[in-house]
Amino acid sequence: MKSTIIFSFFMILACLIAKTQNNQNIYLYPADDVLLKLKVIEDPHLIVDYMIYEDNFKALFNKDFSFEKTDTLIDGKRIIPVVFHIIHTYGSENINKAQILDGLEKINIDFNKQNADTVNTYDLFKSRAANCNIEFRLAQKDPNGNCTDGIVRHYTPETNYAYFNTMKKYVWDPTKYMNIFVVNFIYPEGLALPEGALIGGMSPFPPDNPLSQALTGGDTDIDGVLIRHDCIGGIGTAENFAGMPLNMVNRYFTHESGHYFNLYHTFQNLILGLIPTSSGCPSMLATTGDEVDDTPPVDQATQNTSISCFTPGSRNTCTEDPDEPDMIENYMDYQWGYCNNIFTLGQYQRIDATLNGYRRNLWSVENLQATGVLEEDSHECAPIADFFSNTQYVCAGSEISFFNASFNGTATTFNWTFQGGNPDNSTLENPTIIYNSPGVYSVTFQVNNAQGTNTLTKANYIHVYSSTTNNTAPISESFEYTPINDFIVINDTGSVWQIKTGTSYSGNKCIYLANFVDNVAGSKDEFITPAYNLTSLPSGHAKVSFKVAYSGKIIPSTILTPADTIYDKLTVYISNDCGKTWQSRLVKSGQNLITTAPIESEFTPSSTTQWAEFSFIIQSSYVQNYDNLRLKFSFYSNGGNNIYIDDINILSMSDINTQVLAGNQIQLYPNPLNENTQIYLELNNSYKVSLQIIDINGNLVHNILNDYMNNGNYSIPLNNLNNLSNGIYYIRVRLDNNETFLPLLKL
Repeated sequence: MKSTIIFSFFMILACLIAKTQNNQNIYLYPADDVLLKLKVIEDPHLIVDYMIYEDNFKALFNKDFSFEKTDTLIDGKRIIPVVFHIIHTYGSENINKAQILDGLEKINIDFNKQNADTVNTYDLFKSRAANCNIEFRLAQKDPNGNCTDGIVRHYTPETNYAYFNTMKKYVWDPTKYMNIFVVNFIYPEGLALPEGALIGGMSPFPPDNPLSQALTGGDTDIDGVLIRHDCIGGIGTAENFAGMPLNMVNRYFTHESGHYFNLYHTFQNLILGLIPTSSGCPSMLATTGDEVDDTPPVDQATQNTSISCFTPGSRNTCTEDPDEPDMIENYMDYQWGYCNNIFTLGQYQRIDATLNGYRRNLWSVENLQATGVLEEDSHECAPIADFFSNTQYVCAGSEISFFNASFNGTATTFNWTFQGGNPDNSTLENPTIIYNSPGVYSVTFQVNNAQGTNTLTKANYIHVYSSTTNNTAPISESFEYTPINDFIVINDTGSVWQIKTGTSYSGNKCIYLANFVDNVAGSKDEFITPAYNLTSLPSGHAKVSFKVAYSGKIIPSTILTPADTIYDKLTVYISNDCGKTWQSRLVKSGQNLITTAPIESEFTPSSTTQWAEFSFIIQSSYVQNYDNLRLKFSFYSNGGNNIYIDDINILSMSDINTQVLAGNQIQLYPNPLNENTQIYLELNNSYKVSLQIIDINGNLVHNILNDYMNNGNYSIPLNNLNNLSNGIYYIRVRLDNNETFLPLLKL
């Protein structure tokens, strides 16, 4: 879009994809737009700084660089040294080298107009398509001059809540390398993502751009491309973007790299250079755009309404001069990646100015020699040792499998040392070891090839527990006498679960997590109980219940944003093999987690009315086999409020048809189900009552009732269930925020 004044506002690409549970209603959203608006409000002089910057930047368009060195062009192309930082926890985000090379190949194709889908460019725009004459190559020397294959792997849970601080932590000198940070999940500071939402990529402009400085605090080390693993290449995890059968064919990587070279979105516009407008079409008050002359104005980001692409030339959302169709196939718009196919000559002009300006050192001959990218033949490097196992927690007498995850060079020999293991050493690449005695043990792994040797020791890595326990059911854990050391506490970062005195549902203590200000959004905190033996319970089902106090966090409205409420997520798992495997049994998120009204301030429960009871049922067929049962409480922070847990109970359900919930009696009779089956409620207060039938996997089968009910006695018939298949179900009963279950049998 042609700009008629100097200043333009930008939005870093933050592809926020909101998914429903069936993976539909997907849309792209410029998440950093809100952050930048707030920065402008905080510092209005940012507008002036940017106007000056853009004026000086455009002066480079007509500058003669012929007198400067050009001997760094290889076959007419500028070479860019690239390093990939794979931030991972040994999951699918730890993409293999083949996927990285595929991504590198595809971005080279796009930037050199070699992509076959240029045939899909609208005829009017084909003459504007640009060959950017750039070649991206993996670095072959690291900042210390050591041999590298240009791919570095870092283990850290931060991959699940990555942001600019992740780039800062792992960056190689950004004046010498284009740093690509590949992560599992991006979670910007200052934003609360709704459940099911994700961000595809975020890339600051060059650090001399004042708008980048506003977001990064002027830290020049926050430079490069931050991107999800399934946005790299077209193979591996990229075949299922965000878990959906969509392949973006590397185009989000191309888009993000466009921002790295100072390109803006094609649909941008401003009101008097102050804030982005609701329309990208030019008007008397909104005349600026993406600062490029040959990209037509676009009203809004082009959002696909299905998996199909819009037909090029079919949309014209702005009729002002120039009255041309939207360039919906431009890499800097928001269609699905496989719908994009063009950079324009005007966009190349900005890329060229950036490479002759702030990023000139990247392709200088001195830097290409220092990073090793001029070397014609790739060569093998010494390996860097790394490994993982299928579990770190087992019962004595169990096996653990270990896997080589070394990188940088191909290891040819392997030497393992297993403290407490049988055997205690191995030369296999991926051995399986038995641990017979309880304890906490270290593992050492050494890898070797002709270029060198590297060794890694992970201290206190393996946790082996006794297969028997003296904690026999029924169980009542009130946290009054149990120290925190009796629990296994697992923390990503920030706050940890701890025992709190003076706050409780009963007694004087509970366990809680300070999530309001001291935790990191996107992080996970877990605690695991000691082992419990349920085999001493009478035959029949067992009920696991606990009290929770939790309030959502209200975010007040601002001049730019409406008020919002942030909720977190609690998941409860069970294990009968000392934590080697886990089964999810209860999930609470959003308004289903709150036990009292959301507030703006830090939450501390002041009365028992702010607590609620949650529970789940363990079927009788499992109870008699659970002799080493552990519970894991896993809290996912979305930047919400504190959570408190008290009174964990595991009891026998001697009468499976009768429950007491918050002092109210609930009865199901007769059971198995027939035409006379009813639910009987004796309510001692007024409640919002929800009755649902769910299957043994927790899936909703039938809604029975959802209504407000006063205190009194009620009988609710179970009607319209003729189509219910034979099997075991549960009646989920919810009184306000208190919840319990009654087994229901259909024969």
